[in-house]
Amino acid sequence: MLKLGRRFYHLLERLNLPVKAWEWPASPSRVPELLREGQWVGMIYLDIVEFQLTEQVYGSLYCQQVLGILDRLVKKQINALLEPYSLLETRRWGDDLVIYFHSFSQSPPAPLDLSRLAERVKESLGTELNLRCSHLIPTALNFHVGYSVVRPTRENFEKALYNAYKEAVLVAKSQLDAREVKRRQQFTELLLNKNIRMVYQPILALDSGQIIGYEALCRGPENSFFASPLNLFGYAEKTNQLYALEKVAREKALAGLAGDLAGYRLFLNISPHVVHDPSFRADEIRAYMDQVGAAPERVVFEITERTSIEDFRTFRQSLEYYRQHGFKVAVDDAGSGYSSLQAIAELQPDYIKIDLSLIRDIDKNPTKRILVETFLTFAEKTGSQIIAEGIENSDEMACLRKIGIPLGQGFFLARPSYPPPAVYMEAARMLEENTGTGTATARQRSRLGRMIPVGSISQAVTTIDTRTVTREVVDFFTHYPQVEGVAVLDEEKQPVGLVMRDKLFNQLGTQFGFAIYTERPISLVMDCQPLAVEHDTPVEVVSQVAMARSDHKVYDSIIVTKNRSYHGLVSVRQLLDAITSIQVEAARFANPLTGLPGNRQIEAELLNRLSGEQPFSVIYSDLDHFKGFNDRYGFERGDQAIKLTATIISEQVARHGRPDDLVGHIGGDDFIVVTRPEVSEEICRKIIETFDQKVPELYDPEDRERGYIDTKDRQDRPVRLPLMTISLALIDCHPGQYTNPEELARTSAELKKYAKSKEGSVFVKERRRRST
Repeated sequence: MLKLGRRFYHLLERLNLPVKAWEWPASPSRVPELLREGQWVGMIYLDIVEFQLTEQVYGSLYCQQVLGILDRLVKKQINALLEPYSLLETRRWGDDLVIYFHSFSQSPPAPLDLSRLAERVKESLGTELNLRCSHLIPTALNFHVGYSVVRPTRENFEKALYNAYKEAVLVAKSQLDAREVKRRQQFTELLLNKNIRMVYQPILALDSGQIIGYEALCRGPENSFFASPLNLFGYAEKTNQLYALEKVAREKALAGLAGDLAGYRLFLNISPHVVHDPSFRADEIRAYMDQVGAAPERVVFEITERTSIEDFRTFRQSLEYYRQHGFKVAVDDAGSGYSSLQAIAELQPDYIKIDLSLIRDIDKNPTKRILVETFLTFAEKTGSQIIAEGIENSDEMACLRKIGIPLGQGFFLARPSYPPPAVYMEAARMLEENTGTGTATARQRSRLGRMIPVGSISQAVTTIDTRTVTREVVDFFTHYPQVEGVAVLDEEKQPVGLVMRDKLFNQLGTQFGFAIYTERPISLVMDCQPLAVEHDTPVEVVSQVAMARSDHKVYDSIIVTKNRSYHGLVSVRQLLDAITSIQVEAARFANPLTGLPGNRQIEAELLNRLSGEQPFSVIYSDLDHFKGFNDRYGFERGDQAIKLTATIISEQVARHGRPDDLVGHIGGDDFIVVTRPEVSEEICRKIIETFDQKVPELYDPEDRERGYIDTKDRQDRPVRLPLMTISLALIDCHPGQYTNPEELARTSAELKKYAKSKEGSVFVKERRRRST
């Protein structure tokens, strides 16, 4: 017991709890033995109010006599006061007294009964102590009183003792009431008995409707305060028991891999701080999975935002350890704040889960759609997969599928439940009706051809290591005034920090900055959380992430990596210059009248698609009776007709097509659309519908009312022409079917001729099969 007492003493001392002169018991303690045997132990804590002040006023000699009287009172009265329970032992540090009790025949007292028992001990000892000490201390002596129950444990009983002692002290200091003590007791029992439920929500491939995995979600006992996950995890954080709760949740979730989840991926929520938990070891988790016959690749650790990541470098290194064992990583709640964006950039996850705030009403909000498309582009370039969370209706799902989001989950698909649920009938039916949309591979390919990787504009600026003295960095910036910043690398040549010239000089220019830092390592003043991106990330994506940084970092350089090793630096100025060059290049080859991509870009797009392995569709458009309209109203009105056509086609493709679709202006009144087969016919119908509604507005009222114009043909003979219509030639292109854009143009010319032979606005689809 002497060894146990000293260890407990040192534990209290390290945690800044009250520690005074410990009076060691003559006999060994029974508390550890009972706890190991699965028995409970009660604790009552007493502390004389303002005893230190009393000692200052009346002297330590009198106060020592008071404590001696208290010891004798406890020894004489405590057994009777504790009935129906039995005294185990007492401990005293100065004026702090702890009383341990137990009963083999009684259950542990409920919080209210325990409170009453503690008050009885306090009142009886307090009354008697004041009677016997009135000749020593004329003022009344009072007690703070607290209480708790030490729960049975076969391991680490010292921790159990400490937790119970801390709870008793909090009660004594009026920081916990009986209701809160009861709640703590319920939560402790919940952890000891592993009384939590796991429910599962499916994650679907939105193109095929196939379930690829389930997210495991933790719930407390039904009809209790802890049934809500917000209450459950919030209380675990409040009482510093998050590690313990997540460990129980992991064990229960992983157990499903051998049964209900066989063949599926398991998405497992973990907080960032759990990587510091000694029980969270990749080798142990993998050993357990080997026992149930599941590969580590089936487990995805989903980083939640319950707590922020303060040190990305250390956290990234910890995650790399799990990745080496085969586990995957996901970042949750992307788009809900800057921290999640930084987590994506820093951790380079296998999955990016888009927060439900961006998914809600995405079909009605163009800005949200653009943001999600940006995430999709970023994910494609970094090798991640996007998961849309919180899909709650068919319109949202249809919009996400149209954008090309590969994976999704939400209440419209299935609510979390146990056993792991199948997809709801309405969602399954919708997915079956619209299967065949394919993957986003074609869209990725066409986008890549129009994007500049950030690595192509980065500069291999001289680097420094973490041990470099700050004075040397100052000398470097002084000799090379054109350099704005330098990257700081670790021993493995991976970037761990960034030093910007202006910020360093400002910091050293403070009152004591120069004296404190010049002869010390640069790691003390560097930015430990710089923005780092892979070399093949598009400059458009990097620009958006860089501009999303906080104001004091928005103009900092961006570190470029290749396979996570340092590749170079890119300044914000270089980034903006690259964006401008892209825009200038696009404008250079765009049609000057409509601003749409011209023939050079159209040809590049067609060649890119023809060399791919995904089907695509091409829509060629031509205006009927445009020459007569131009002759009748002049070139200015003719230009208005062309611009109106460009607007109609662009709007309908944006509304009903895919993000990577191309709308090009071949010249004159000829336009082209490159899209996907599953949406091509709908685009044609909407273009025709809108064109027929809006084109009459170009005519004078009398011509519009008559429905025709009088003009002359090429032989100068008077003719009567109907209002303009539009003819569309639709060609579905399968891999290997066409070898070059010229073949497509010849086929489209035949189709357009046939379409123009029909009255009104029409679209004609190529139905003939070509040999490949």
